[in-house]
Amino acid sequence: IIMMKTCVPTLISSASLVVQGIRQASSLSFSNPAAVAARRVRRGRVLVPKQNNAIQQYPRRHPSSSFMSTFPEEASPLNSSNKDEAPSTSSSSSLKLKYTPLQSIGPIVNEARETYSTHITHPYEFRMAQLNGIEKLLDENSSQLASAIQTDLGQGPMYCELFEFIHAYNHVRFTKSHLAQWMTTRRKPTPFPINLSVPVHTELSPNPRGVALIITPWNVPIQMVLKPLIDALAAGNVVVIKMSERSLASTQLFTQLLTSGEYIDQNAIRVINGAVSESTELLKQRFDVIMYTGGGSVGKIVAKAAAKHLTPVLLELGGKNPAFVTKHAHIPSAASRIAWGKFTGNTGQLCICPDYVVVEECVKEEFVSELCKAVDQMYPVSTYSNYNGGDSDGGGGGGDNCELGKMISVQHAERVVNLLDSTCNVIYGGKHHDIQERFVAPTIVEANADSTIMKEEIFGPLLAIVTVPNLDAGIQFVNTHFTSKGEHPLALYIFSKNDDERNKIMKAVPSGTCAVNDVLKQAGNIQTPFGGVGASGMGSYYGKFGFDFFSHYRGTLVENNYSTWKWDPTVWLIHPPFDGKKLFAFRMMGKLTLVMDRLKRVVPVMKVVIPIAFAMACIFNPSILDAMLELNLRTILKWISQMIMGST
Repeated sequence: IIMMKTCVPTLISSASLVVQGIRQASSLSFSNPAAVAARRVRRGRVLVPKQNNAIQQYPRRHPSSSFMSTFPEEASPLNSSNKDEAPSTSSSSSLKLKYTPLQSIGPIVNEARETYSTHITHPYEFRMAQLNGIEKLLDENSSQLASAIQTDLGQGPMYCELFEFIHAYNHVRFTKSHLAQWMTTRRKPTPFPINLSVPVHTELSPNPRGVALIITPWNVPIQMVLKPLIDALAAGNVVVIKMSERSLASTQLFTQLLTSGEYIDQNAIRVINGAVSESTELLKQRFDVIMYTGGGSVGKIVAKAAAKHLTPVLLELGGKNPAFVTKHAHIPSAASRIAWGKFTGNTGQLCICPDYVVVEECVKEEFVSELCKAVDQMYPVSTYSNYNGGDSDGGGGGGDNCELGKMISVQHAERVVNLLDSTCNVIYGGKHHDIQERFVAPTIVEANADSTIMKEEIFGPLLAIVTVPNLDAGIQFVNTHFTSKGEHPLALYIFSKNDDERNKIMKAVPSGTCAVNDVLKQAGNIQTPFGGVGASGMGSYYGKFGFDFFSHYRGTLVENNYSTWKWDPTVWLIHPPFDGKKLFAFRMMGKLTLVMDRLKRVVPVMKVVIPIAFAMACIFNPSILDAMLELNLRTILKWISQMIMGST
């Protein structure tokens, strides 16, 4: 209380001075055109070319908050045309990505397998060295990575901190702090009849799977490269990684960093670059484990290729993620958070973004009003209309003055805009798109089951609203058009203050993950597994769960009984010749284990009953307590000596 009385007034006065200074600075800077231009540069929205045509790099701030994982429908290594070099789909036409020669892919995988056979990646020290190297890579190259993301996706430094860097940092630091514990060999119970050979015990130990193939998407190029890489290296595997050719700047930079030998031992990693032909050739090779993040169509190709070699596979795919807004929801916060998750989440290019909203009719008007207001506050139309020659009826000048970010390619922007046809009703936005500059403006539409926008994952800044008369009708809509077809979402969002409604939706709609009264953030918790179900994927990872996937847990029986005596239970009971006595004894010993299991259920009750019974006995007969207090080593020895002397 004394500390609070002393510190709180000081903190309040300091905060007021800071606020006053910010107001003064903002009043000056907003009226100064030069300050406005400088502020746009700091936000990462204006590209400042240097003499070498590089993007202006930004000093990285200390990370302060985390979340997000993403999985794109178009994030496929098999969706591009196959050339010796990747075509530029970003704002920098000078970028080129050199593809791995087809004839080199097989030898590279064989070399990785030979390296693994030396067991160089198994020791704890080697694994920790790789994790330390990844953390060092982030520390020393954050500004270059942020510039690459700005080039590929048009995102600024704050986006990189919020959706990329902090999550990668959390992942590697969490893994480092728990790796020794995860690698520990643990004792497990040894049941009957295995425990006849006393002494005997059972061990469970994690072992690396071998050579791991990781195929990553373009939409979150830092997270989706480093997180599975951290898990695979922590588990002691040799990794062959194939990054997306669509995110040219990020893939080119990561190729340089991962193959430099400065951060990761080259015995532990191999990098393959390419498109359709290279990916196809890569999937022909035999791997010990495969992880793929991307779209469902390519996920089936990966699963089919893995099945030929009986290779375990983890598929992180996508889906149409519903957000339920019930009559018991807090409408303003629901609208604000859905707008943030849909548009701030990489311009809708995350597979955990809300895809459509199922809203009850009685709160629909209020929700739509609050939703449009929230989008206006985050992304004012003035920031992307009538800018750089854009006009109010059509183009928006590329949206360089908007915080929204851009599509990965012109083709992707065109696909998203084409979803806005006559089958849906635009209620917000719908114009100011600039396809050639890869900019799609925030748009909200009313849709139904027959709308084009409801036929596929949107993967862009378009949000569909489906109105239903009540909650049961909303659940039936999702189940009829998606769940019944096995098209389970990767993420389910529920906005309601009523626990019964929440439980009802969660039981009725299967999903990979779920969040109540918020969006996206459930994917940032490294303590829980992240993965899909049904069409949204199979398997899960993150932290311990990722370590488990990239490890094979081998059970080992260790027996130290070397007896060959014929009356030893191990010899007499289970070795031939067999007779009725052995059969009877075996059955009785088997029933004994059932009796012991039942006794274990009684133990917790006895722990409570015995002390209470003893206390009651002491109350009615205090001499019992006196006798217990006198019971010590001296009285016990005296009692034993008296018995011995008395017997003699």
